[in-house]
Amino acid sequence: AETPLRYSVGGGQLSPSDRLFYEKNGFIVVKGLVPEHCVRDYIARFQEICAGAQRPPGLTVMRDVSALDDSGGGERAVYKLQDFQNDDRLFAYCQLPQVLDYVVDIIGPDVAAMHTMLISKPPDRGTLSSRHPLHQDLYYFPFRPADRVVCAWTALEPVTRANGCLVAVPGSHLDGRLLPHDYPNWGAR
Repeated sequence: AETPLRYSVGGGQLSPSDRLFYEKNGFIVVKGLVPEHCVRDYIARFQEICAGAQRPPGLTVMRDVSALDDSGGGERAVYKLQDFQNDDRLFAYCQLPQVLDYVVDIIGPDVAAMHTMLISKPPDRGTLSSRHPLHQDLYYFPFRPADRVVCAWTALEPVTRANGCLVAVPGSHLDGRLLPHDYPNWGAR
């Protein structure tokens, strides 16, 4: 008998091999999904907010206090915009049909944006401060059922291993456990 797939519902964008890859690895990469004009608009809106443009209610701007002195407090000092659901330009990402088509294929049609973030990761200033340790999102966000939670992530600039791409541990979702979380000893590399 064929084993039912647990982590995706299918029915649209995901091919059978995409679904099997997602089930096994816990992620899927879809290059070029978000149009370049959208990416440019998200970047422009982020820069406007960093420059002091009026913010919508509920938006949290998180600043890196260690970067305020030499950055003038602009874009390089902001490392996260959180809860941007009331900003029409940024929230447009969560409404992109091409993104939603994949989300629906993974979790089904009952879709809600539960946490919205734009994270800026400026170059490390020699203090190892800009590195973000590996983590499981469910450790920080208690959304359940866990097999019906998905994150859509899009880089707004070209990313590589050298400048800080997203890293995933394939298959780490399979046993359903939350692993211990701590900041690594970066000096021990």
